[in-house]
Amino acid sequence: SPIYALSRAPPVNLCTAADLKLAAMSEKWKQTQERTFTNWCNDRLRGHLKVSKSQIKSLATDLNDGLLLIELLEKLAAPKTVGKYNKTPKIKAQCLENLATALRFVSEQGIKLVNIGPEDIYEGNLKLILGLIWSLILKYQIKSSGRGLSTKKAMMQWINVLIGMYKIENFGTDWNDGRALCGLNDRLKPGVCPNHYSLSSLDALANCKLGMDLAELHFNIPKLLTPEDLTSPEVDELSIMTYLSYFFRPWNDQVLQWIQKTIPQNNIKNLTTDWNSGINLGALANACFPGMCSDWETMDPTNATQNLERLFSLIDQRIGVQCPISAAEFSNPKVDEIIVATYLSGFKNAKLKASPEEFTLRLANLKYAAAFVQKPVKVEIDVNKGASGLASEIKASVHGPTVDTPIVLAAKSDSMLEGTFLPAEPGEYEIFAIYAGHQILGSPCSFSVTDPQKCQVLGRLPSAMQVGQMYTITISTHEAGPGELSVAFDESLKESSMYVTVKSIEDKGESHDITLLATAIGDENISIRWDESNIPQTPFNVKVCDASKVQASGHAIITGKGRAGDEVRFTVHTSGAGSLKPTIILHGKSATYTPEISPDGKGNYIVSFVPWEVGNHSIEIMLGDQHINGSPFSVAVEPSLDADSCAITGEGLSLAYCGRKTTFQINSPDPNLLQKKRLAATITSPKQNILVTLADDKNGTYIATYTPTVLGEYLVNVKLGEKHINGSPFPLEVVLAPNAAKCRAYGPALDPKVMHVAGNPIDLFIDTGDAGHGELEINAEGPKNASAPKLFVAQTNEVYALKFDAPDHGTYFINALWSGVAIPKSPFKIAVHRAPDASKVKAYGPGLQSGMLSGEPAEFAINTKGAGIGKLVIRVHGVKGSFRIECTPDESNPRLLNASYNPQASGDYIISIRWSGTHIPGSPFQVYIRIDEDQEDEEIPAPSPLRNTMHPSKIVAHQNVKKTKTGKTVEAEQESEVTESQASLQKTPRKISVGQASKTVEVEDDPNDSDAAYLHNPSSPTQAFDAYGSPGFKMAKFGSPAMFAMQSKTTTSTKTTRVPSAKKPKM
Repeated sequence: SPIYALSRAPPVNLCTAADLKLAAMSEKWKQTQERTFTNWCNDRLRGHLKVSKSQIKSLATDLNDGLLLIELLEKLAAPKTVGKYNKTPKIKAQCLENLATALRFVSEQGIKLVNIGPEDIYEGNLKLILGLIWSLILKYQIKSSGRGLSTKKAMMQWINVLIGMYKIENFGTDWNDGRALCGLNDRLKPGVCPNHYSLSSLDALANCKLGMDLAELHFNIPKLLTPEDLTSPEVDELSIMTYLSYFFRPWNDQVLQWIQKTIPQNNIKNLTTDWNSGINLGALANACFPGMCSDWETMDPTNATQNLERLFSLIDQRIGVQCPISAAEFSNPKVDEIIVATYLSGFKNAKLKASPEEFTLRLANLKYAAAFVQKPVKVEIDVNKGASGLASEIKASVHGPTVDTPIVLAAKSDSMLEGTFLPAEPGEYEIFAIYAGHQILGSPCSFSVTDPQKCQVLGRLPSAMQVGQMYTITISTHEAGPGELSVAFDESLKESSMYVTVKSIEDKGESHDITLLATAIGDENISIRWDESNIPQTPFNVKVCDASKVQASGHAIITGKGRAGDEVRFTVHTSGAGSLKPTIILHGKSATYTPEISPDGKGNYIVSFVPWEVGNHSIEIMLGDQHINGSPFSVAVEPSLDADSCAITGEGLSLAYCGRKTTFQINSPDPNLLQKKRLAATITSPKQNILVTLADDKNGTYIATYTPTVLGEYLVNVKLGEKHINGSPFPLEVVLAPNAAKCRAYGPALDPKVMHVAGNPIDLFIDTGDAGHGELEINAEGPKNASAPKLFVAQTNEVYALKFDAPDHGTYFINALWSGVAIPKSPFKIAVHRAPDASKVKAYGPGLQSGMLSGEPAEFAINTKGAGIGKLVIRVHGVKGSFRIECTPDESNPRLLNASYNPQASGDYIISIRWSGTHIPGSPFQVYIRIDEDQEDEEIPAPSPLRNTMHPSKIVAHQNVKKTKTGKTVEAEQESEVTESQASLQKTPRKISVGQASKTVEVEDDPNDSDAAYLHNPSSPTQAFDAYGSPGFKMAKFGSPAMFAMQSKTTTSTKTTRVPSAKKPKM
């Protein structure tokens, strides 16, 4: 039936984006298909003319009078004609009559029409018109009827025969990049595009244009569609099929020419009817591959189907070319030319396959044609000379009792293939080797697989037998597969001590009885085999002995007495009785003992045990399963010393340091516990045990020594016999050993930038986190005659917080010991100063009294003796810019400061003096400066800015004082700045901060002497010194260094605080 163009684009409801996209694609297919089919019609109307006399511009309108359709049909079916028709139709009826004539002619040519009539063409039903044109393309262009193989599949096979490297699967997107089209051109005419496979798929449009240009140039193939159409992912498949069908004719011509040249005597004229009988096919196969079909000339043409069936099978087998249709369809005179041409094209490059008789299957490593489960079976296939290149096509498989398994073959050499497989179950197997659908020589190959591991020993195997004893072993081989049971002895022995018989038990199925008879003393290694392979539990050893030749001796055996807790020792003599070790069974009323048995190498065994239960004990001595003479022996055990009589002491019972040897002591009234092996000590934990060694310290004292290596909690078990000594087991904790070097001290107490004042708590922290398990001991030493310092210690985890309260000033020393060892940098030296007391500061002098004249120095003194450490701030408020503050220490008294402010204008001045922020007695002082009546009204130049030449101190001052002619004072502003470098205490100058009309002096007392003083540099460590010498204590120049000396003092009073021990966290 004809394929209608738009059948794959069903009607859609244009309501969604997806619907709109589908409709757009449908419209694009329709446009491409209409353009392609229109171009095809015009190409066939033109025929061999360069310019067509008639041309169709629109399939929907140009065919409605029937004239162009009739002309097209007569060109396609020439020399046939449609008959009479109206050559000048003017009315609809005449047009419809012409269209009816045309459609009737189409039906007469064997083209089936579906749902199309003259009215559809006249009305311009494009869908049905395109379907009609496609039917004409199938008939006259592709020449495909669709019988046996659809047109699309037939063309797909044809394309893949020509350009198989592209693996074409559709007539749409596989052609978008143009490379396959270029390859098709090169296949038809080698050399026109040799690089087609390496063309870039990114240049799809250029590739498509190149392919169409080559087709038009070399094969006169018209461009029915554009390169842009071909690159579109939505390209119409029918359009591509129509275009590609033009390549069929030049290829078919090449195939026909090759066949005519290969079998010229057969006078081949076409690729359809000349091949119906199969005779020409046989001739071509025999010509291409001599000897393949040497009887082609004797074939009966009336038996076409039988001829073709035999040839199809033979050709497929020998050269691998398969016909896509049946022999009956191939023998039909109306067989499609494209199918025959495609099939015959496969002969050109085919290679002859070997015959199955050229290969031989055999098993290489089987003895007696038997194999074992899970042991490789090697398969070998011999290959005749000349067939080595085809051996890879042999397929081998093994058929087992329940499973079929393929065998992978590999070439061992040019003349042999090799493969292996592992049988998974016992039973009968067959190996098949197939070549070209037929078994090779030696196939199938049969063999049996056994599994000795499936043999079962029913009961137990003997390990010892007495001379003269008989023993029967039953073996089940029900699941072991085919095989034979046998028994083998150690061939290295000159004489066997066994006699063996094997008997199959018929009434019990697949079972066998093996009877052993011991005939002499000796050792036998016995193997029980199934098909020459040992079964489970074999080989096994049997020792043949004679218990009647064994004797026992010893004090307990002779006297029948013993004591609880004391060792019982006896000897078993086995010389001449065989190599079997005797079995000793010891038990009392309720106790069972495991003896220590030591051979002496001469056939004697020393046996010992320590009974702990009072009462009769039994000693059974057996050789094999038979008692020796006198066995069992009876021994009466009397009471012994009690475990409660022992005592254990020592720190090693409760605490031990990891990595350190530790001991504890055991005391007992019995001095021979170790000799009797009655005393035992063990240290255990769920994770690890610790080895304990016991040493006799004489006189009933025993030293237990151990060295733990893992942190954690343990139990110390000490037993006398089987009973714990009083208190046992003891809980033991293994901790890290103390390491004072790992302690770390820090805090304000050690900060050199922090000034400490008497009466204020001082904080010190000690971190013992990495210092192991230990005890922290703290003691403090204070100055002579000072009250004892108070120490307060708190512990948080592994950090100790120490508060040190020094009631008096002076130098203190803090000693910190970790388990008796000083921690790093201990003892710690701490200087404590008096607290500032402004009430002890005194200020006096004329500079603090009213009535002074302006322009004269206003001086006063400040005495800080007994006022403690502090900061002195002098601030003068007066006429702006009319004064400058200066302050120098008294050369004879370091606690006395001389100050002056040199007012330059009259007025009220307020002088504030603060000691550590607190006004001293009398502060603030109010002073009135009067003017000298002799001074004139004139401008007073400002003094030069103060400069300090000492590096790096810097003083910058700007001062402007101005008086008017009227005698009134104008306030001026003074700004001063001082920066002080850090210096050592030995050369620390007084630090004077000059602010806006102010002076700041930091004065400290000696922590140990109320009559000494020194200046404080905040960036240096705080210490206690005596200060003396000149010139710093006699005279100092403002802005210049003043030097004096300082000497440290000693302390005497002490206080000690011990901190409880701290345990490390459990590991």
